[in-house]
Amino acid sequence: MNKHYAVTISDRHGSKHFFLKSTIKRNLVVVGVATSLMAVFSVTANLFQHKKISSLNVEKTRLITELAEEKRLLDDELVRFVNHSSKLDLIISGHEKQVDVISEALVEIERLSGVETGDQAFTLDERLRIVGQFYNSKEEEYSFIGSRIDQIEDVIGLDLEDESHHQLDLTTRVQLASLTASQERILHDSIPSGYPTAGKVVTSKFGKRKHPVTKVNSFHKGVDIRAKTGEKVYATADGFISNADYSELSGNRIVIMHNFGFETRYSHLEEIRVSPGDVVHKGDLIGKSGNTGRSSAPHLHYEIRYLGKATNPHEFLKWEFGTNEIFTQVRGIKWPSLLSLINKQITHQTLQLSLLDRTYQAE
Repeated sequence: MNKHYAVTISDRHGSKHFFLKSTIKRNLVVVGVATSLMAVFSVTANLFQHKKISSLNVEKTRLITELAEEKRLLDDELVRFVNHSSKLDLIISGHEKQVDVISEALVEIERLSGVETGDQAFTLDERLRIVGQFYNSKEEEYSFIGSRIDQIEDVIGLDLEDESHHQLDLTTRVQLASLTASQERILHDSIPSGYPTAGKVVTSKFGKRKHPVTKVNSFHKGVDIRAKTGEKVYATADGFISNADYSELSGNRIVIMHNFGFETRYSHLEEIRVSPGDVVHKGDLIGKSGNTGRSSAPHLHYEIRYLGKATNPHEFLKWEFGTNEIFTQVRGIKWPSLLSLINKQITHQTLQLSLLDRTYQAE
């Protein structure tokens, strides 16, 4: 007898009984097992797929990181390239400007020397070579001129044994040689020279130093000359008084304006003997040294300025009549142009005095 299986389903209307054969049961079991296997396979497949996706995401992240680093390196390289290119542009621009300056200078040299290049287009090197050949051909002529100047200097008493004198350019030597003794005296009186005090001991030089009062490193625009309170202070060149006043830093001070752009300053004075607008001559008494203002002891602070810029007074202090070292030792002053101007003015003044003298004698 075939086995039957009863299945009872109950609800509010009552219970119903169903009888299943064993073959159906086996089929149900097979279906259940198959369903379970499919579920397990599906879960396994999902896990494998998830793992694969995770692995791909890791690889993707790694590639993105590597690409980002490579991009950063390329950006840095681009920045360096741009900076290097900018520097090269500046260098090229600088070279082009230098070439332009050289070319302009050559045009002026060619004009002054009379070198003819015609309508031919020469390169810069060729033009330099042509000018060089011209001046080489003139070497003997310049040597002759120089020897003649030596003779003139010897006649008027210039020191030929002084090596620094021969370092002067040709133009300056010609101008110096053309000065008479009286003209040189006027030159010497017009430009600050010598010491403003009887004493000649410099206690603090021109340049960087530690300030004796503030103890701060600063630039000393003049020199300090040893002088007791009450020592006489003299003008070092002809000029007029532009300032005679007091300041917290300089104390009692005097400023004298001289010819040709020169100016002298005298500070820490005990007494002032001049007033603004006064005309003074070299050697005139203008005041007395002291210890006023920001000063640690009695002394004279002395400055020389040229066109408003502080100049080292050292060479001016030791400049004496008949010496010319100052023209080679002091930089920043265009001595040839200055001497030319002075020479013309002195010659004009001498001519006027001569005409006045003749007029007076005629009367």
